[in-house]
Amino acid sequence: MRKLILSLSLLLLTLTAFGQKYFITNQYAYDLFLVNPADAGNNSKCITFNGFYQKQWFGVDLAPTTQLFSFQAPLMSNLGSGTYIFNDRNGNYQRMGLQQSFSVEIKLRENRNGFTSLHFGLAALIDHASIDYGNLSDGAPLDPVLSGAGESGTGFNANTGIMLEINNYHIGVAMSELFAQNNPMYQSEWEPQTGPAIHAHAGTSWKIPDREIYIEPLFYYRKDQNTDTRFDANLKLYMPSLDPNFAFWGILAYRRSMDEQLGRNLGMGTTVGIDYRSFSFGIEHQLGLTSAQKQFGSAFLLVAGYRICSDKSKRAMPCTQKDAIIKAAQRDKNRGLKGIKDATAK
Repeated sequence: MRKLILSLSLLLLTLTAFGQKYFITNQYAYDLFLVNPADAGNNSKCITFNGFYQKQWFGVDLAPTTQLFSFQAPLMSNLGSGTYIFNDRNGNYQRMGLQQSFSVEIKLRENRNGFTSLHFGLAALIDHASIDYGNLSDGAPLDPVLSGAGESGTGFNANTGIMLEINNYHIGVAMSELFAQNNPMYQSEWEPQTGPAIHAHAGTSWKIPDREIYIEPLFYYRKDQNTDTRFDANLKLYMPSLDPNFAFWGILAYRRSMDEQLGRNLGMGTTVGIDYRSFSFGIEHQLGLTSAQKQFGSAFLLVAGYRICSDKSKRAMPCTQKDAIIKAAQRDKNRGLKGIKDATAK
């Protein structure tokens, strides 16, 4: 078992230290600003809090565990803020960090037919990494790169992004890890080169006519300097219950690596959730489809959220800013048509 833990720890150290923070970007379906700061505080009507707890590889000592807390708020009419803190532990490797994002919205069009907005975002990240070598040797000599009882270091980086919204449609592109690796823990000549990663996303929100049921497809693509690419397809569903204080929601997610010619399945995720007034709760089951993931089992993610809205609405499905604008525009359009009919009748 100790040799297994040793192998897993070294593998996880390599993946988490040099790759993008998958434990962060996997949660973008709940908080899009995690991958694109242009979406930070996009809902100008509500302040939102979200917490995530993820557990993988049940039955394995020091298995990967992640805690993340995010906070979004509108600052002014066209400014938004998004903050998240995280703590990720993979075996003897631990990483903690804080990211602060700001966004600005430029209204290009707003009339009875809807609106068009362009969002720009910028984020600063600071993270601290550490590894304990105490349980890695198992009586055998360590790799020459590893020395001492442990190492730690702190680094910083930046992300930026842009997003276009047309009514309930959005498309965006972002770049993360804009700076080269500057954590002193990874300054050895043996370390691989790092650089920016590109994130692209597109989605919409569609309401079933005459029903308070919303369907939200979301597509995501990521590529980093090491040509590690991934494509995701997500489908989110909101539906009410007989009690206006309760609503149900769920997410179906499919993740696929695009590194090979025909690609390769990475995994699927299924989330079921319930909203009670301003509170939201959900549990995600992540089913890995690679051989390693199948061997060590699935992962589970717990999601909890709370929102404070300016209209003091505590319904389980509060109206978003986009819905309000579109509904108001539709009312204006209907009033205009009614006025024309009245004038014609006179």
